Amino acid sequence: MESESFESSLSELESIFSKVPSDKANLEKCLKLIDDVKDTLAKVRLSSEFLTRDHLLKMRKFFELYSLVCLELNDTEGFKCAYSQLHPLYFDFSHLLDRSERMCHILSMWMLHLVSENKIGDLYMLLERIPEDLKKDEKIQFVINLDRLMMEGNLGKLLDLNDNSNEYYRIIAATYRNKIASSMELSYKQLDMDYIIKTLKLKNLQELLDFISYYNQYKLQSGRRLTRNFNLDSNSIPWKVMDDCVIFQNESVVKHKIPSKELLNNSLKYLTDLEKIV
Repeated sequence: MESESFESSLSELESIFSKVPSDKANLEKCLKLIDDVKDTLAKVRLSSEFLTRDHLLKMRKFFELYSLVCLELNDTEGFKCAYSQLHPLYFDFSHLLDRSERMCHILSMWMLHLVSENKIGDLYMLLERIPEDLKKDEKIQFVINLDRLMMEGNLGKLLDLNDNSNEYYRIIAATYRNKIASSMELSYKQLDMDYIIKTLKLKNLQELLDFISYYNQYKLQSGRRLTRNFNLDSNSIPWKVMDDCVIFQNESVVKHKIPSKELLNNSLKYLTDLEKIV
């Protein structure tokens, strides 16, 4: 009986998820069904029929749908939970189960999650388990190339990203935009705002002002400019807007001999390819 309930709920979940692209409200219905299926699944696992190939396939389908719903909702913790159940079904039972059509997409998103959390060791361990033919998949190959570009310090292409719908993209893009911003303030005393907009791949002046507000808070909260007698005044703000320029109030500028534009131009090759995974 529990098995029949599991199959019925799984079919309903798949049907509702298929409607998500046209109506995001269906995601809430999916979450309710996922909770119901998890309760049923806990009981099904206690039965001997759970170990059959048919049930393993249905288990995999459920955790794939669970993963995809979490990705739609930018629910990182939920995605981590779902993928932890998928991983053995993808790799430890690969001799019993045909390859899933969703596998490459979900694997690529998990790889991006590892990159976003700087878990490069875990990424390499995963790559060792991925079959060679799957590594040629466009989505997985993209993350492999992304890791290579990161190792080379080729940062700029990341900032060509236009799709902010995915949390992992945003984390990666923000991380490397901060790195380029840090290179700027170590290389110059001031820069024209138009140049900064172009370099950070921002769309307009308002996006630059928003970034400056965020970056100043980021620098202050990280303690890089905090001193024992720190007072928040105009001379303490790391990036200060004056006329059409941004003044970098960073004492380290004088101490660093950095080939400024050469360094920045070399780092601006990084982010365009992120669009290819969408």
